[in-house]
Amino acid sequence: MEKKKIYLASSLSQDKREAITLAKGILEAKGFKVYSPVEHVIPNAWDYPNNEWGLMVFTNDYTALKDSDIVVVLNYGREGTTLGTGIEQGIAFEAGIKVILVEMTEDVQSLMAANTRYATVFGLNGLESYDFERLPKLRTSTEVK
Repeated sequence: MEKKKIYLASSLSQDKREAITLAKGILEAKGFKVYSPVEHVIPNAWDYPNNEWGLMVFTNDYTALKDSDIVVVLNYGREGTTLGTGIEQGIAFEAGIKVILVEMTEDVQSLMAANTRYATVFGLNGLESYDFERLPKLRTSTEVK
């Protein structure tokens, strides 16, 4: 049986890297094959103009996203989550892929993020305890704007 595929979406800033690594470990321990964009490398990237390199990264990430069974989003609130992460979540929602939103802060959430999620958990402990077999539809009362 092939492992289910998870796309791990998050801001890729340096201060978020540890959380990405920990989330990936949690998901792999649950038996998933995890695609994390932060780990993707374009061979000979310095040989390409920035716009070509950017298109290659986008195409690879988009393909992995559309091929995933579930998208897990590390969400840092309305002000702390990047535009790219929001776009990834929107693509997943439109494609009918379940989005598990991991609230990494108690900050106000974007109403778009809140309403394109399938389930929400709090932090990495919530991700670790979430039942990916049953996939319960969990919502939170975090303020949205």
